[in-house]
Amino acid sequence: MLDEKQSKESGEVGGIWFLDGDRVESLARSDVGSATVLVPTEQVLIVAADLPLPTRRQRLSALPFAIEDQIADPIGDVHMALGEEVSPRRHIAGAVRHSVMSRWVDMVMEAGLTHCTIVPDALSLPVPDEGIWATQVSGERVLVRTSDGIGFATSLTQLAGLWAAAGNPICIAYGEPLPAEITSVPGEMELEPLTARLMVPVMDLRQGAYAKPRRPVPLSARKVLAVLAIGVLAHAVIAVLDTFALQSIADERRAEAQALVQRYLPGVVVDGDFAAEVKDLLNSGGGPPRSRFFPLLVRSSGALGQAGGGTTLRALSYNERTGELTLQIEQPDVIALQRTQGALASAGLNPVGGTTTLQSGVAGSSIVVREIGTGTTP
Repeated sequence: MLDEKQSKESGEVGGIWFLDGDRVESLARSDVGSATVLVPTEQVLIVAADLPLPTRRQRLSALPFAIEDQIADPIGDVHMALGEEVSPRRHIAGAVRHSVMSRWVDMVMEAGLTHCTIVPDALSLPVPDEGIWATQVSGERVLVRTSDGIGFATSLTQLAGLWAAAGNPICIAYGEPLPAEITSVPGEMELEPLTARLMVPVMDLRQGAYAKPRRPVPLSARKVLAVLAIGVLAHAVIAVLDTFALQSIADERRAEAQALVQRYLPGVVVDGDFAAEVKDLLNSGGGPPRSRFFPLLVRSSGALGQAGGGTTLRALSYNERTGELTLQIEQPDVIALQRTQGALASAGLNPVGGTTTLQSGVAGSSIVVREIGTGTTP
């Protein structure tokens, strides 16, 4: 358990933690990102649910109906969480009793891990290839993750029966060896460290009533916002001038705007259509435009500041209709790129990474950032 001083500060402590009875114990400390707390999978039903709906809000509404036949408890007694899409229109989902979830949240809050992510420990295993199980034995307890991304925990004595019922899949054994009657090969966990695997967890149980509180916007993020807002609003003025065919003035303002951004953020190209933003600003007689853009930009900027050195923002654009902020990011390697996406997720955002490119020792990706609970308008 954290001591009193650590508890006050541990909301900023990153790394992996786990529940040991009534205690929250550290497994791997990290100076990057927020904390992830692993909880016993025995108390969480993890399933893959078919949710052929276009928005996250609609999928959350449909989730209880999609998995209610797999839940023994009354629906009102159960907290449900929606995870990543693991195949087209198929998502990881979790269900845990409210009484259990409430106790877990109380424990992590008491330990000072205010903004931590809560993940069932079976989901800390790598996803194996089709028809293979990933397993980890610890004493008489076994964690299992299957090729469809879901996971479960069982006892060593029950494992053989479950394995046979599943068609005797080959098992990758991480940690202690499996019983001799189970076909297995040893796995090398060092190839993908735990902190890397959980940088962007496949599912965070802290949703809905148990969602982590919003972080206060740090002063550094406000400064970044001020610089970017100047460049963005200047670009918005350019868009309005372009609309009215004042091309010569637009070219002049474009050069001024880009020079201003280059002064504070070398290499950044401000891109996007912000004409509507400026019209709102002019019609209101001043003050910030009424849009999701500025809060999203503040939180994204703060997250990029927490992602560690080496982050290069090459370009950004914003789609007012969908509420999506697109960031063109470069990092020294893929792990650093994953760290950036994890920092955005830890800031309470919903980042979706695009195709990763590797060129001349630099990893690049386009990351689309949305507020959790928002999505493309159907």
